[in-house]
Amino acid sequence: MHPIGVVINSKVKGGINITLESGVVMGDEKGKSPTLGSHIFIGAGAKVFGPITVGNNVKVGANAVVVKDVESNKTALGIPAKSK
Repeated sequence: MHPIGVVINSKVKGGINITLESGVVMGDEKGKSPTLGSHIFIGAGAKVFGPITVGNNVKVGANAVVVKDVESNKTALGIPAKSK
């Protein structure tokens, strides 16, 4: 469906200074999309889906699948992603 590039659903909202590596997908689930804070890094191939909130100063690891909220000042890793 999305073989290359970065895909961002039109309903995604975000703050400032958000860095996306290649292959990132931010998708809708049941009509609702993620809300991103500021100063976020999202690694290559990561997926962020649904009505979740990603706080400020967050790092999402490569290939992580984020389906739950990530608090500010955390790192999210894994499938499904867990915050540390």
